[in-house]
Amino acid sequence: MKKLPIKMKRLIKEERFSLNTVTKENNWQGGIKIDYRITMVKSDEEEYYEELTPMNNEWGSIYVNLKVKGSVQLRDRWGSEKVLTEISEACRVRRNGWGGYYDLYDSLWGSQVHKRVRKEIRSKVQNEVRNYLRIFGIKTKGWDGGIQINKISFEK
Repeated sequence: MKKLPIKMKRLIKEERFSLNTVTKENNWQGGIKIDYRITMVKSDEEEYYEELTPMNNEWGSIYVNLKVKGSVQLRDRWGSEKVLTEISEACRVRRNGWGGYYDLYDSLWGSQVHKRVRKEIRSKVQNEVRNYLRIFGIKTKGWDGGIQINKISFEK
């Protein structure tokens, strides 16, 4: 976001969005209830080309980072109730003593909950972020709009 005007940076960072896909039904899919904000907008190759900014990037990619807080639905085993858990706790990964990682298994999300939740957030949020940034003239001529959600970090 170094190459965007200061007022535009402030407007982009101040805007808060929300997403709620939580259901009470007894189905196989977990929901998320989150509030998120954009923390960074950057062109793919802006560090290599001085004149390239997110506003004049014609065919390249534009990367967006998000900061997310909220909760996610988890279920310990089949047949039990869905429980809303804070997203930073649900997606925490701990190192084990063997150089690997312990990850959480959940009957709604499967193994590697942290990856599946991030993938779900990217798919649900993509259009809203793309439409919001289009207001500021940040878009490309690519078929998908050229805007990709890069990193998703969690806050408490």
